[in-house]
Amino acid sequence: MTDLRRSSLGYSFPLSRSGLQAELAERVVTAVETGNSHHQDQVNRRRSNRHRIIENPLAHLNDEELDADVSAFQKSCLPKVDRARLLRAARVAQNVRSYDEIARSDDPEAGRDLPVQLDEEEKTALKAEKDSLFSQQKMLPVILTVSLAAFLQGFVQSSINGASLYAYLLGLINAVQTHSNSSAAADDLDAKSLGDQLKLGAMNASPFFFAALLGCWMSLPINDWIGRRGAMAVAAGLIFASSLGAPFCTNWVQLFSVRILNGIGMGLKAVSTPILASETAIGYWRGSFILAWQLWVAFGIMIGFAFNLIFYSTKNDWLAFQLILGAPFVPSIFLMVGLWFCPESPRYYMRKSARYNPQKAYDILRRLRKTELQALRDVYLVYKSVQLEEYPAELGLEPDNLPQGFVAHVKGYAVQYKQLFTRRRLRNALISSSIVSLAQQLCGINVFAFYSGTLFSGALGQRDQLKPMIYSLANGAVNFVFGLPAIRTIDTLGRRKWLVLTLPFMCLFMLAASLSTFIENPETRAGIIALFVFLFTAAYSPGMGPIPFTLASESFPLSHREAGCAFAIATNLLFAGLIQMFFPSINAGLRDGGSLGLFAGLDLVALALVFLLVEETKRRSLEDLDLVFAVRKRDFIRHQALRYLPWFLRTHVLRRPGPDKPELYVDLIWQKERARTQGYGGDEEEGGVRRQDWYAYTMGGAGGGGGGGGEDAKEERGHDGASIVSPTFARRPSGFPMVEPVARISEDSNDSAHK
Repeated sequence: MTDLRRSSLGYSFPLSRSGLQAELAERVVTAVETGNSHHQDQVNRRRSNRHRIIENPLAHLNDEELDADVSAFQKSCLPKVDRARLLRAARVAQNVRSYDEIARSDDPEAGRDLPVQLDEEEKTALKAEKDSLFSQQKMLPVILTVSLAAFLQGFVQSSINGASLYAYLLGLINAVQTHSNSSAAADDLDAKSLGDQLKLGAMNASPFFFAALLGCWMSLPINDWIGRRGAMAVAAGLIFASSLGAPFCTNWVQLFSVRILNGIGMGLKAVSTPILASETAIGYWRGSFILAWQLWVAFGIMIGFAFNLIFYSTKNDWLAFQLILGAPFVPSIFLMVGLWFCPESPRYYMRKSARYNPQKAYDILRRLRKTELQALRDVYLVYKSVQLEEYPAELGLEPDNLPQGFVAHVKGYAVQYKQLFTRRRLRNALISSSIVSLAQQLCGINVFAFYSGTLFSGALGQRDQLKPMIYSLANGAVNFVFGLPAIRTIDTLGRRKWLVLTLPFMCLFMLAASLSTFIENPETRAGIIALFVFLFTAAYSPGMGPIPFTLASESFPLSHREAGCAFAIATNLLFAGLIQMFFPSINAGLRDGGSLGLFAGLDLVALALVFLLVEETKRRSLEDLDLVFAVRKRDFIRHQALRYLPWFLRTHVLRRPGPDKPELYVDLIWQKERARTQGYGGDEEEGGVRRQDWYAYTMGGAGGGGGGGGEDAKEERGHDGASIVSPTFARRPSGFPMVEPVARISEDSNDSAHK
C-alpha cells in the first residue's frame, strides 16, 4: 500500500508502508522539511547581503539535508538520472574550491578521505574549465550562432550608414552637408536644409526607435513562449523581410516604414542573443563568450562597409543604393540556418513556467559540457539558485499556480517590470547595466557607425562617396581588430577595470579630434581627424564596446533576466535612435568640432558614473551575482569614494607606502586566505564586518566550500542592527572534513584560485 507525501518544499513522492522503505522515506521527508526551515532565512540574507558576503547557495545544507534535497529533485525532475551520480555532483558543487584543489594536486592520494573520488577525466575537465577559454569545444554551435546574429546586427548598421550618402535619391537633396568649422557658408542654414536633415535622421533612427519601443519589450513574452532560439529566429525573419522590401522604396517615408520591421527584429535579437550566450557559457569565461556579440557586430560593420565600397563601384547610384539596402538579407538567411543546429538555453527550461523541464535542461548541458559531473553539477546549482531567488513565487509562477490566459500573462509581465524598481537586488542590476548601456551611446562611437560618411564628407569639404566610405571601412576594421584583446581579459582583468582604463583615453582622443577640425587644409584636416577617430575607436573596442551587452545579459536573475536585459538594451537602442535622429541637426548647429567636443565631455561623465556605480561581475556564476547586486548601492559608492579612491591616490599617484588595498566583498566560495582590511568602523572591522561577528560567521559554517561545524549559533547583530548569522544556519555542510576557517576577501570577485 502506498500514499503520497508532500514535503514543505513542494515535492511529492510515494511512501511505502513496508518496513525499512517506510522508515527511509520518512527520514527523507523529515530532512527536507528541516531544510525548509532554513530556506527563507537564506533567501532573506541573499536579498539584503548587508555584510557583502559571497557564499555558495548550498553552503547551509548538511549531509542529510543535501541527500534529501537531491533525492526529492531527482524523483520529481530527473527520474532518468541515477540518484547517486546526482548526489556526487551536488557534493562537488557544494565544496567547489576543495575539489578544484584536489583536481590540481599532484598527490595521487589527495582527497581519498572525501566523499567524492574524482577520476582523471573529471579532474582534467574541472581544471580546464577554469584555466582554458576554449576548453568547452561543444559550445561551438552556440558561439557560431551568436556570431552570426551579431554579424547581422553590424551589417545592418553599415547598410544604414552607406545608404545615408544616397539620401538625395529619396528627395532629401540637402541632407548631407559639406561644411566645416572654417567654412563661412555653413553659418546660415535655410529651413529646407534643416528639414531634410531631420527627415534623414528620422529615417535612419526608425529601426532603433522601434527596437527600443517595441522589439526589446516584446522579447519578454516571446522568450517566455518560444525560448531564446525561437526569438532569434523571429528576429532573423523580420530583418529578412525588411531587407527585401527596402530596395523598392522610392521616398524617405516608405523606407522609414519598412525599417520598422527591421527595428523590431533588431530589438528581439539584441536581447535574446547575449542571454543565450550568457546562459550556456561556463561562468569563468562568460564574458568572453558574450564578447562574441560585440566582436562580430564590429566585424559585420567592417564587412558591410567593404560591400558598400563594392556596390559603389557599379557607378550607378540607384543600383548601388538598392544593393546597400538589400544586402542584409543574406546574413539573415545564414542566421536562420545556424539556429537549426544551435541548442536552446538550458536555463530556459529551469525557470518557473509552463516550459519547466529540468530533464531537457540536463540533456542540453550534457551536450555542452565535457563530463556528466559538470552537467549534473550545473543543473542542480541552477535549480537551487532559482529556489533562493524566490521572485517566481511572488509573480504567481509556481508550477502549481501558473498564470492562465492572456490577461494573467500580461499582468505577470507588468509585475516583473515593476519589481525591477522595487527590489534592491534587481534595482542595483538595473542601475549598473543601464548606466553602461547609456554610456555606450553617449560616448560618441555610433556617430562614426552611423554618420562617418557624412562627417568625413564635411571634413573634406566636398560631396563624394568614395573617400568617406574608405574612412568608414578603416574605422570598422579598427573596431574589430582592437576588440580582440578583450578576449579572455574581459574575464581576467574584468569588465569594470576595462571601462575605467579606456574611458579617459576615449575622452582625450575625442577632444583631440574635435580640436583638429580647426585645421584649414581640408585634406590634412580629414587625415588628422581620422587618426584621432581611429585611436578613439581602438580605446572603445575592448571596453565600452562589449561590456554593455555583457552586463545587461548577466546581471539579472533567471526570473527577471529578459525583463532586466530588455530595459537596459532598450535604453541603449533608444539613445542610438535619438543620436540617429538629432545628430544631423546637432552637427549642423555645432559643426564638427562642437559635436565631437560634446561627446568628449560625455565620456568624462561616463567615467565618473562607472567608477561610482558599476559593480564587477567577472568569474562569477550567474547565480552568484545575486549576492553581488544585493549589496546596497550606497555601500558600494562609499567604498569607492571614501576607501578605494584615497588608497589609489596615495599608493599610485603620491607613491606613499600604506595598507593593503581595501576590499568590499567577503568571498566564502573561493576562500583561500584571510585578508584583513580596515572597515568603515575602523580597525575593529574586517572588510566592513565586525571581527567578532566575522569569526562567528565563518566558524558557523557559511563557507561556500564548506564551513565550520558545531551547534546552532545564536543570532548576532552587527553595528547597524542587521542580522549577521541566522540562528539555524550554523551547521557543517555535507559532513566535510574542515580545516581552520579562513576566507578570501575580494573587491569584486576572485580572478581564479590558481592565479
